[in-house]
Amino acid sequence: MPNFRVFNDTASALLSQVSNPTAGCLLSSVSNTTAGCLLSTVNNSTAGSLLSAVSNSTAGCLLSTVNNSTAGSLLTSVSNSTAACLLETLADRATVDVTETIVPDATASVNATTRTVLSYSGTTFAAYATGANNALAKLQISVNGTNFADDVDGTKTVTTGSVVFFVPATLTKYARLVTGGATTTATLQVTLQAQV
Repeated sequence: MPNFRVFNDTASALLSQVSNPTAGCLLSSVSNTTAGCLLSTVNNSTAGSLLSAVSNSTAGCLLSTVNNSTAGSLLTSVSNSTAACLLETLADRATVDVTETIVPDATASVNATTRTVLSYSGTTFAAYATGANNALAKLQISVNGTNFADDVDGTKTVTTGSVVFFVPATLTKYARLVTGGATTTATLQVTLQAQV
């Protein structure tokens, strides 16, 4: 086969033979060069129109094409997906540990500080009698911090040198420990421990 030689095979020579070789000249010869003009030539150019042309465009249809699309199937593919394994990663969660001392009154109730406990995953109140006499204590709960009701455990006797624990049985926003009905020589140390 003969080897034909290209006349003017250098770039500059070839370019000089091209009509309108500059970008500006070439662009001026293109019809509908603006974005608006080009867009107007596209069929179904709106989002709605394009979406209507997509097969299985709804979330339900797309989900049905996913392998193992149920929660159970997806969970089986997660490493350490059991509650025990997940719990191990939460060991360093923030905790709350506050203590105050209150002195019971022989005739009137004395309230410990009202605590907001709704955001805690676990809450325990401890009452420790540090004085010479026993003390009475009970846990109260409230939804608004103003109106309180006794929790289900009722009133307990805290003997000198002993600790009694209270765990709220009802989920409310506020809780407090209340003491009363003992001589003023009794002293009660109240501790709240909780985990966020």
